[in-house]
Amino acid sequence: MNSGPTGSSPDADPSVNTETSGGIKSKRGCERIQKVINEKRDLEKQVVDLQSMVATLQDAVRKYEIEGKLVGNVMTLADSQKKPSELVTEAKLQMLKFLNTRSDEIDHTDKAICFNKYMSNPFYMQVFVQSNQPEQWQTMIESIYEAIGRPEPSFGGIKPIATHSPQPIRARTSTLGAPLASSENPMDRIAQHLGNMGI
Repeated sequence: MNSGPTGSSPDADPSVNTETSGGIKSKRGCERIQKVINEKRDLEKQVVDLQSMVATLQDAVRKYEIEGKLVGNVMTLADSQKKPSELVTEAKLQMLKFLNTRSDEIDHTDKAICFNKYMSNPFYMQVFVQSNQPEQWQTMIESIYEAIGRPEPSFGGIKPIATHSPQPIRARTSTLGAPLASSENPMDRIAQHLGNMGI
């Protein structure tokens, strides 16, 4: 039995094996570490790029929000600076459009007549425009329309049907009206009257 180093293989020598495998491991390990470092650098660069992109997008969103507020303020200012007559005209148009959408309802005719009276009165239209913003018009128009009740039928203007009382049956024919005397002589007229009476 060989207990000495004479018959030893390279695998049996621990110092050689450690150096050889250590060299391979360190080379592979270095490559892997370098790869991880490169990936980390790429990720860090992507994070920086994404952060700058997010900041740019946030600036753009803020800019759009500011522009939206300015446009909203300008539109509100333009609406408030409209002449009252223009607002009244727009309100009337919106009322007419609404009435057209309800034209198939049973009581539409009665409600439309009341609505037209309302629209033709300048005082009511002025109050409507001053007390409601244009975006509130639709709901107010609907509530006014729904609040209009159907008028109760009025029987006061109806004339009663004239009924004629039945006439008794006569034995002989009679002439209607007073016959004119054909002559100027009073005696002739008396005789004519007597003849008409059957005497």
